[in-house]
Amino acid sequence: IGMGNNPMVGATVACAVAVAEAL
Repeated sequence: IGMGNNPMVGATVACAVAVAEAL
């Protein structure tokens, strides 16, 4: 997952993926 110019977006996506994996 690329964070691009905004690390916040990358972190949010990473968290979303972690939650999806948990489900």
